Amino acid sequence: RNYELFLASFQRPNLKLTVRSQIAKNKKEKEILDFVRERQGDSGIYYCLSRKETEEWSNFFNSNGVSSRFYHAGMASSDREQVQDGFIKDEYHVICATIAFGMGIDKSNVRWIIHNNLPKNIEGYYQEIGRAGRDGLPSDTVLYYNYRDVVLLNDFIKDSEFKEVYQEKIKRMLYYAEASSCRRNIVLSYFGETITENCGNCDNCLNHHRCLMALPLRKRLCLQ
Repeated sequence: RNYELFLASFQRPNLKLTVRSQIAKNKKEKEILDFVRERQGDSGIYYCLSRKETEEWSNFFNSNGVSSRFYHAGMASSDREQVQDGFIKDEYHVICATIAFGMGIDKSNVRWIIHNNLPKNIEGYYQEIGRAGRDGLPSDTVLYYNYRDVVLLNDFIKDSEFKEVYQEKIKRMLYYAEASSCRRNIVLSYFGETITENCGNCDNCLNHHRCLMALPLRKRLCLQ
């Protein structure tokens, strides 16, 4: 009775969407380091698939002069709380974390999100990049992925009773990553929202002649 309905869009035009695939490790490290250094003083979250990777990437940043902390569920609760508080208070700007980090973090000025691996579904991915730019200012999101990510994700769910559902979600995530059309429209369409014009703020819209580096990966998946 006397209810009010609030209807909002999934549209986040201030988020720039970029995807990178099939890149050598040393090139990837340089690319990411340059990206972070260009945004010195800006807060960002580097999401990893495993706890080990969060620690390795945090050590990588620290050894290259970028102050960083790692965060994952294997840490003591007091250590996790210290990392969260330090990030919120801008005591350090780069957090390398599993997806456990970010839930309930009230920080409006996160300027970038990087995914080190392919997320397991679009729902989680969009929630994670949505932690950037909550103040409405321009923010960057970059997703790195390769064939190993797909193998690992499918291995995680091989014994699940919902295996087919999870496999379909991984395929939809991969479709997004390998797309040559507007990425924002793909995400909005996934959530049932139809937009006719391109966003103009994803790598595909900004580079119409982008080389489809992921094509060999798609072919390999089709052959399985």
